[in-house]
Amino acid sequence: MNREIFWHKILRRPFRLFAMEHSEIDKPVIIFLHGIAASSEDWNKLIPLLAPRYYCITIDLLGFAQSPKPQWAAYTMEDHLRAIEFTIRKLGVRRPFILAGHSLGSLLATAYARQHPKDVERLLLLSPPVYPPLESIEKKSALRYTNLLIKIYKFMRTYPRITPENIRRLSLIVPLPRSITKHSETWLPFFRSLEHCIEQQTILQDIRDIRAPIDIFYGSLDTVVVGYNVRQLSKLKDVRIHTFRGNHGIGRTYAKTVAAVLQ
Repeated sequence: MNREIFWHKILRRPFRLFAMEHSEIDKPVIIFLHGIAASSEDWNKLIPLLAPRYYCITIDLLGFAQSPKPQWAAYTMEDHLRAIEFTIRKLGVRRPFILAGHSLGSLLATAYARQHPKDVERLLLLSPPVYPPLESIEKKSALRYTNLLIKIYKFMRTYPRITPENIRRLSLIVPLPRSITKHSETWLPFFRSLEHCIEQQTILQDIRDIRAPIDIFYGSLDTVVVGYNVRQLSKLKDVRIHTFRGNHGIGRTYAKTVAAVLQ
């Protein structure tokens, strides 16, 4: 029997994820979780701005970049969170930290903060794809666009003839990560994480139960973030929204916006 299957599938031992540590350990800690089918390299514009003041740790999510990519895993929220928690413990982080997530990582960061309230002292949610139940969206344009995005995701998952070339064409209207068309091992993790974490998300309930302060960032040109949905979160206690002119990726303007909030 394959050792990985025995150790992680049958015995359910969490995977340890690939992580990189930046700057000195005696500073306040920020842990970063990237988006779907991406990698820790997505933080390259932001880390240099924060490293002088913070001990930064970037983690590659389960199924992506340099972390394990089990093809048998379901990539549920629980699968991701158990691996994240196990990795943080193995890194020896014992004091409360700031948890930052981008896109899919923002959903995971919120769920983690809800499960481990004593660990997370502040949340940074970058470009969160907030898709509440359709019947709860009052603004018609936001309702239509949210419904369109969900249909696109389901189409990608279920259409039997979906190919990397079709994904490339869809990327002209939806900013899909290029890595899923270049690296076949990310194909299943992408689709399963899409279904179980983004489509079946719990971010609204998670945020309501979190007591730590939350800063949410998104660009006005982001095509997978529904601004109306995100702005509804500002009605909750200790939630602040920060917008800028930009898209989904963490470019220079995006990085400067986040760094300014952490001054």
